[in-house]
Amino acid sequence: MAQVLKKEFEARGHSVDMERVKPLKEHSFLGWWHIRMVKGDCEIYPPGIWDVSKYDAICIGSPNWTRLSLPVAKYLQKIEGLKYKKIGFFATTAAPPAFEWYILSAYLLDLTFTRSVEQKGGRIIESILLSSLFKKWGVDSEYGRKAIKNFCDKIESPIFPLKDYFLTRREIENNRLLVIALSNLLVSSLILHIALSILNKGFLSWLQYSYLAAIFFFSTFLLITIRERKVGILLGKYIGGFSAVLLWTLTMVFIQPSLGGLMIFGYVLIFILFSLFHNPKVVIFSGLLSFLGYSILFSTPSLKEILAPGLDLILIGISCGAVASITGSLQKYHLSLLDSQEEIETTRVILEIKVEARTRELRELAASLDEQVKKRTKELQEKIEELEKFHRLAVGRELKMVELKKEIKKLEEDLESYKTKYGK
Repeated sequence: MAQVLKKEFEARGHSVDMERVKPLKEHSFLGWWHIRMVKGDCEIYPPGIWDVSKYDAICIGSPNWTRLSLPVAKYLQKIEGLKYKKIGFFATTAAPPAFEWYILSAYLLDLTFTRSVEQKGGRIIESILLSSLFKKWGVDSEYGRKAIKNFCDKIESPIFPLKDYFLTRREIENNRLLVIALSNLLVSSLILHIALSILNKGFLSWLQYSYLAAIFFFSTFLLITIRERKVGILLGKYIGGFSAVLLWTLTMVFIQPSLGGLMIFGYVLIFILFSLFHNPKVVIFSGLLSFLGYSILFSTPSLKEILAPGLDLILIGISCGAVASITGSLQKYHLSLLDSQEEIETTRVILEIKVEARTRELRELAASLDEQVKKRTKELQEKIEELEKFHRLAVGRELKMVELKKEIKKLEEDLESYKTKYGK
């Protein structure tokens, strides 16, 4: 996958460096499993690329160990420069990707990677998971080629505005969490129902359970479709709220408990759980559905006598209103933090652009001054050479004059001597 991604980015005109993470000692499957469960750490060879601050984007890969593999986790601990960087995550797994994503395994893998990256301030743009066993979902398959193209497109795309990036990513994660919750509840409820049926202690018939299982399956299918097609992501929480209220209502109709308070507690618990999505509209939507669900319960003859609509509906309304109010406050606080973070990030980017532009300007000015210094130095050198030439000529002339004066003086002395000697 790393080689294929490298070729894809290079084909798009990017320069790519690649680092292979190597543990100091390799182990067998059972050996790695033992180290992961007992020690939870391993040593790797010193990375060649330990500072990634000069890169525009970083893609990190790992096999699926139902968490980040220990060598890659160690590598993430060692490298520097991830802050504010665009991060892509790619992984391989044995089973088909959709199965891994929504049956807990890949969710935990992605979760451990996300925590490691976010601790260092990185921003995860996209994740890709392909199968190493099934060719239909492998690197060379049509599915794999489309996934790789989409992955590279996302890495190339800018992430501004920052607020939209964080909100969209949160919606995607919420959608995936709902899918995992529903799929695992479906599997665990099936196992529980089979076990209770074998022990003759089941409180639901197979027909009643099939209704609940159909709701589980249909809701999970809708959420997976939304997640895979990335269309209508905002609807995911509403589908989850509808499914939760419907499942609870039908369960209460089927088991018909003697305590009506248990029914109200279930609806309140749904409000509290969906408040974790920081969206008061979802809580209010669940509340309205709860009123509808309660009316279904009250219309059931066997439950009509034990329910107190006046008190129960007031409790549902008050609980829904209180949870929605708290959720709204949390949402405003969260959005204000995102606004502040986006403002800080925008200011940081503007400053980086200004610093880069000023640095380029100073670099060009320094280059220009260097050229001017070289030119001036050359001119001065030429003048010095001329002066040295003139000096040599002047000094030569002076020396000649001195010699001539000496010669004239000698001739004058000879002339005086001659006159004295011959009396002339």
